[in-house]
Amino acid sequence: MHIRKNIDYSTMFDAIRVAMSANMSQMKLYCELGRLICQRTEKGAAVAAAEYLQRTYPDVPGLSPRNLRRMRNFYRMYEGNSELLNLAMGIGWTQNVVILEADLSMAERRWYLCAVKQFGWTKSELQQKIESHSHLTEYEDNEFSSKEIWPGTALPNRFIFHQYRDNWCSSLFFFPTHVVQALYQLLRQTRLPVYRSPPPEVRLVC
Repeated sequence: MHIRKNIDYSTMFDAIRVAMSANMSQMKLYCELGRLICQRTEKGAAVAAAEYLQRTYPDVPGLSPRNLRRMRNFYRMYEGNSELLNLAMGIGWTQNVVILEADLSMAERRWYLCAVKQFGWTKSELQQKIESHSHLTEYEDNEFSSKEIWPGTALPNRFIFHQYRDNWCSSLFFFPTHVVQALYQLLRQTRLPVYRSPPPEVRLVC
């Protein structure tokens, strides 16, 4: 039978109480709670925090052990990466959880964080976009700023086209803008995947 160790979490509880009384936005509060939990080395810190929060603030939703673990993982994911943390703080918690729990690289996470902010995708829309690998495909009517998503691209002076087969980069071309439209239409007619911004494994310096 598992017996819970008698661990003193009073310091963490005091810090949580200060955070809860600080009138933060949801994302700032969740990030702070994640940070406080990460300061503890015990495996049960997230559960202890959740139990304290549910006992002390019974009317506040979203304070389950599962969600507190997510807050801890959220802070761990973006700790030390201020750029991605700032992007994550600019969208809702529900969408953040989807991106957090998806199997994505950090570059891909950045793409979806920016996309959610720009397009306002719902949870279900975001899940669908991730499942369909939308970070690798941009459609003809998509006005998503490649410059914002993939820093270093020199749009509109250049467009980048990628042709992928079996997940390997078979060609990478840089075209001047006066031939882009014709090439783009031609490639679309062949039904080959066309990308208007580089996937994360391509490193571009302009």
